[in-house]
Amino acid sequence: MSSECHIIPWVQAPLLSYITHQSHADITGRWISFREIKGRIEWQGLFTSRCEEPLRQLADDNPDLLSDLITLFAGKAVDWYEADIALILYPLPKIPLLICYQAPEDDLQSKLTIFFDACCSTNLHIKSIFTLCSGLVQMFAKIAVHHR
Repeated sequence: MSSECHIIPWVQAPLLSYITHQSHADITGRWISFREIKGRIEWQGLFTSRCEEPLRQLADDNPDLLSDLITLFAGKAVDWYEADIALILYPLPKIPLLICYQAPEDDLQSKLTIFFDACCSTNLHIKSIFTLCSGLVQMFAKIAVHHR
């Protein structure tokens, strides 16, 4: 595999898993949190610490990064309640992610949540979803170094 972007095993393994999956459910438009995905109990704490928290810190440190990711990854900005920035990215064709970011305000810390289309739990195993998101955050961190 080759790309102009960072290709790392954290993204390659879920891609191969996705490609070899027998069938793929259609995108539903219904967004669910990671804890709603089948098998999530064992992965929730790790998902928060390896995906959502590092991405929140990246967004705090690089205010324009999330908006720029829309352009870099052919994403789409959407309106989402209680989010200053909400964007949909398609790391794989039927694995859309909704990233919602609320900037810090007064004494309140920022908040970032990643949502998944309900089809994701059918189209990719929870371990691959976690691995894909972790790989994306690592890629975004590398982009942020050059973003400033």
